[in-house]
Amino acid sequence: MTPDASKCSICGRLLDRPDDPLSRDFGGDCWGCIGEIEGDPEYGYPPNIRRIRREIALGLRPPFGPLRPAGRLDED
Repeated sequence: MTPDASKCSICGRLLDRPDDPLSRDFGGDCWGCIGEIEGDPEYGYPPNIRRIRREIALGLRPPFGPLRPAGRLDED
């Protein structure tokens, strides 16, 4: 880790790590944190909700709030 490594301003995760798919940089915040915001079933963006459900089902992120793995990976 370099001293100037960018970190998520919400959780402190190192950004844009090739070994961490949730570390993608979204303007200084990681996809792990932004995904929790985008994952709101009522207000979130449907393609992102599907992506987040797949990530949960694949074990890339823990279930949170109302999003739980459900059935097939491509279900809404």
